[in-house]
Amino acid sequence: MFMARLPFFHATIWTALAVLISVSFFPTTTLAAPPTVVASIKPIQALVKMVMGPIGTPDLIVPATASPHVFSLKPSQAKKLEQADVVFWIGPTLETTLEGPLDKLAKNARVISLLNIPELSLINRTDTDGHEHTDDKAHNEAIDPHIWLSPTNAKVMLAHIEQTLIAVDPPNAPEYAANAKKAKRRISILINKTNKFTEHMHDKPYLVQHDGFGYLAQAFGFQEAGFIQTHPGREPGAKHISQLIETIKARNVKCLFHEPQFTPKLAKRLGQEHGLSLREIDPMGTDLSLSDTTYVRIIQGIVLTMQSCLDPHLPGDGKEAHEQDPK
Repeated sequence: MFMARLPFFHATIWTALAVLISVSFFPTTTLAAPPTVVASIKPIQALVKMVMGPIGTPDLIVPATASPHVFSLKPSQAKKLEQADVVFWIGPTLETTLEGPLDKLAKNARVISLLNIPELSLINRTDTDGHEHTDDKAHNEAIDPHIWLSPTNAKVMLAHIEQTLIAVDPPNAPEYAANAKKAKRRISILINKTNKFTEHMHDKPYLVQHDGFGYLAQAFGFQEAGFIQTHPGREPGAKHISQLIETIKARNVKCLFHEPQFTPKLAKRLGQEHGLSLREIDPMGTDLSLSDTTYVRIIQGIVLTMQSCLDPHLPGDGKEAHEQDPK
């Protein structure tokens, strides 16, 4: 049974799955000029691309190499907002520095905050500390905004993206609807296969660099034991570090996952001092080119890297299979 699950993420079978989810999903003709669409971060750009297909390519505002929490807008990116017909973003609790520019520059655009979709399954960070927030702003800030790391939420966002594009571009409605349907099916395949692949990772505790992977842990039953940064991009105080060390010892944590968007200095120190294996996981898909499979490959890449530390049954570090995915 254990050996039976290995081929899924092995390069050969992995390539076969990539072919399955990328073959000729999109029609080759369009009925009208597409709207100018902008996405805040690459995972959202990838979801929008799945719905648009060859009709058009959404522009990206926040580079995948940057953290959306601390991003600074450049003139060229401001121009994209001014020219947009539609802007998709998570919301001010993630892309904090975009709130003002969107109000000023995207006055003629339909601006869609995906975090406000009612059907999403959201993680409320106050659930862990027992505090309740009656103030709307405080409540919104307590919601974990990293919603794309739940593939189930990704399907909900696809539906909303589809509805928005159809509303602004009715002539291309059939193409948007067909693309969205096939994209949801592709993500369903991802969910089912990943659940089977990760069944032996459920009881392995680990740490992450910042509090941004709760949806992934919830989606696949992972045991996230804690995080280094309590505020994205800012190193924690001595008390929090002391608590992390206690967690490492009490739960016998062996793996720590850091991100290319943040400096790994403290992660490396903890790894050296407490015998942790470090791996880099990328929630933004920095090195992936944009296509109709980019979102799937973002999740695949994270899971493959986590597996290489939590359940290293494959040779190497797991990246070989990821690198052989078609771009």
